[in-house]
Amino acid sequence: MSQAAPFWHRDRAEQVSFLIDGEAYYSAFADLLLQARNQAWIICWDVDSRMALTRPCTKRSSPCRLVDVVCRALSDNPNLHIHLLAWDYSMIYALEREWRPLFSQSVYRHPRLHVHFDSHHPLGASQHQKALIVDDRTALVGGFDPSKWRWDSSEHAPDDERRRDPQGDRYPPFHDVALLVSGQPASRLGKLARQRWALATGEHVPPVNRTDERNAVTTPWPKDVPVLLRDADIGIARTLPAHGEQSEAREVEAVLLDAVKQASGFIYIENQYFTSHRIGQALIDRLGEPDGPELVIVLPREKDGWLERVTMDVLRARLIRRLQAADAFDRLRIYYPEVRGLAPQMISVHSKLVIADNIHLNVGSANLSNRSMGLDSELNLSLLGSDEAGRQAIDQIRRRLLAEHLGTTEAQVAAAESTHGSLIASIEALNRADAPGLELDQSEDSRTDPDRRRWLEPLTITLDEDLERQVPDAAVIDPERPMPPDELIDLFIEHEHRKPMGKRALGLAVLIASIAGLALAWRVTPLSEWLSPDRLSHHFQALRTEPLGGVLALLLFVGAAVAGMPITPLVIVSALLFGAWAGFGIAYAGAVSAAVLGFFLGRLLGRKTIRRLAGARLDNISRRMARKGILTVFSFRLLPIAPFALINVVAGASHLRFRDFVIGSLAGLAPGTFALTVFSDRLLTAFLHPSLGSIAVLLLVSLIFIAIGWGLSHWLSLRSQASGS
Repeated sequence: MSQAAPFWHRDRAEQVSFLIDGEAYYSAFADLLLQARNQAWIICWDVDSRMALTRPCTKRSSPCRLVDVVCRALSDNPNLHIHLLAWDYSMIYALEREWRPLFSQSVYRHPRLHVHFDSHHPLGASQHQKALIVDDRTALVGGFDPSKWRWDSSEHAPDDERRRDPQGDRYPPFHDVALLVSGQPASRLGKLARQRWALATGEHVPPVNRTDERNAVTTPWPKDVPVLLRDADIGIARTLPAHGEQSEAREVEAVLLDAVKQASGFIYIENQYFTSHRIGQALIDRLGEPDGPELVIVLPREKDGWLERVTMDVLRARLIRRLQAADAFDRLRIYYPEVRGLAPQMISVHSKLVIADNIHLNVGSANLSNRSMGLDSELNLSLLGSDEAGRQAIDQIRRRLLAEHLGTTEAQVAAAESTHGSLIASIEALNRADAPGLELDQSEDSRTDPDRRRWLEPLTITLDEDLERQVPDAAVIDPERPMPPDELIDLFIEHEHRKPMGKRALGLAVLIASIAGLALAWRVTPLSEWLSPDRLSHHFQALRTEPLGGVLALLLFVGAAVAGMPITPLVIVSALLFGAWAGFGIAYAGAVSAAVLGFFLGRLLGRKTIRRLAGARLDNISRRMARKGILTVFSFRLLPIAPFALINVVAGASHLRFRDFVIGSLAGLAPGTFALTVFSDRLLTAFLHPSLGSIAVLLLVSLIFIAIGWGLSHWLSLRSQASGS
């Protein structure tokens, strides 16, 4: 291990242990919380107050849910303050999160429980550090959050009834790891937690009282966790993006690059994601050396969610293909762990672990992704093999992990490594039914033998060409640095296609003047009489009651949109005429139909004709669409930066596939159309039938839309300023 590795701090820990899987981790987590006397810091990406830390969890058992363990700890220790800092998550995760944590309810609220959701990060980033720090003396750092879908035993049994979320729903087997340390590293982490809290809340929490610390009888340590190593060499590394008063830190990336460079025998990796271009290039360089290290990577077969499978998994596949192309000396193996149930079942690998020989073990919150190297806030610990005891501990951890994945024992892993002298050869030997000591049928493969429940399956990369073409590069999906909002939009829409600020300001001034002129006309002309509620109601009712009124409105909508009329007023009129739900149906169907007609019009006219009409604008938009397809169409629909009719004909004249155009339009048109129809319908109701209830609903809807618009504008402005600082 290089002595110059740029850790944030490097200290000697009094005691160290390594926890594998949630059953061990969350039991230790609960035990440590109950031992806390002064300060406990829970720093996380996600939290669910209902999550059962120990299982089975029954009403008669000792406190097992997170909220109950927290309340018991506060009740038993009158000097204890618990600070919980979780990421103020993006709305993309809203359906996966606990909307109203129990901590906020009066029955669980406590004056010494401090909960805050952290939004102090650049646009598109997240607070991703994961740690529990108790009294500045003991700390848990790894990939775990106190949230649903994280608990599992090391058996990863497919039919384990304990593996259920707070709603009682089952979830797949889950694998993760963490490092437990005491002493000076924990004190450093307490300082880090207070710094993070101050940035997020503006509140400065004093450190643990040193008198109380000296009078403490023992250092908190989970009762069921054996000590793996004493007086251990521990390094702390962070990722912090530059944001406001926070300076950039890329220590995790630097430490991992150093570990890859220093390895001579092998590099063993377990990770949820594998997309970092810098780490990937460093591994590619080592594979190209004739005497370089072996590389073993354990990943999930695929991600659980559809969105991640069509984004991050595609980026992972691209990097893996580069690694395979560089593997001239057959030193690369990539696996995913499976467990046998009624059918083989994938284990969701969530760990963030890199082991280089027996000289460096790195574990924490940072994935091997670009965003974990520079955009999100991350925290990793390194156990360094600076002496014989440290090297033996790292060897033991690696063998425990391989024994779990291969369904064997540490002793058998050690024997295989001694026999073969190669990590890859040892894994391949133990992955077969004829491995020494397994006593299985010599003629059958381990993956078909009914007695063999665990193995590492080689990961085969298959990637649909159409999907790969649609997915943009890592700068969009997995950025490594904060980007101002304008730069983010530029990834999809060329700068010259966006209205300059001067034109936008002029447009806003014209809109304000138009509204003022309309108000004046209402006062001094017969307009108020012509548009009286009675007359409007009569006209609207007449069109609603026409047998083909809806069809006529749809045809008029399509014709006007194809002719080039902006669709926003068309959507509003649809809502005013037919109400929220029917209006939404007509407007949405009309917008999609107009888009399709415009697409085929563009295809009929051809590229040359459209080029003469649109000039260079066609080439640039066409190039964006051909390269990013669905995502580009979606962005144009969601952010109406270019004219609706122009986008349709340009798409038809470009190389964009019709399927991609339709998918992007269907997804991008829905949110704005729905919002406009609901607002317009409430406005008309309040206008035609003024009552306290209708006006209150209108005001509520208006305030919601105003708050969302103002908040988004203000937020983007702040993020833009901060990202440029």
